[in-house]
Amino acid sequence: LPNITRNAIVNCGEMVTYDIIKEKLLDYHLLTDNFPCHFVSAFGAGFCATLVASPVDVVKTRYMNSPPGQYHSPFDCMLKMVTQEGPTAFYKGLTPSFLRL
Repeated sequence: LPNITRNAIVNCGEMVTYDIIKEKLLDYHLLTDNFPCHFVSAFGAGFCATLVASPVDVVKTRYMNSPPGQYHSPFDCMLKMVTQEGPTAFYKGLTPSFLRL
């Protein structure tokens, strides 16, 4: 379930933002429909998808790598992270994740 959730968020985030960014670049005549337009759209889409998916990805990774019994559920993992480390814990590894995506 954590993997499915993460993949759904990444795919939706990338596809939607790619189309929006590309459409705006073309509408405002900033670029034409060629490689630079697709590159900028993909770069922006990857960044947006990373921002949206990072919290789910961090919780998924911690939950799946934890010893049995440490967390009762992914939601329990999320609550413990935010109470013990604060909300910035959800964005640990943001840069490598973005570069990978």
